[in-house]
Amino acid sequence: MKIIKVLSKKVKDTKYYKYIVTLPKEAVEKSKLEGKQLKAEAEKDKIYLTKG
Repeated sequence: MKIIKVLSKKVKDTKYYKYIVTLPKEAVEKSKLEGKQLKAEAEKDKIYLTKG
């Protein structure tokens, strides 16, 4: 898996970024969360995605 930083838009001298997480197909299908709104929480060196 990867976390990718992408330039979302630029307003004057300010750049706004968004982050894209690439997930394995099997994990997404098994979770049945495809197309749902998720909430991300970070603790130490882990990121948790939950149904939000």
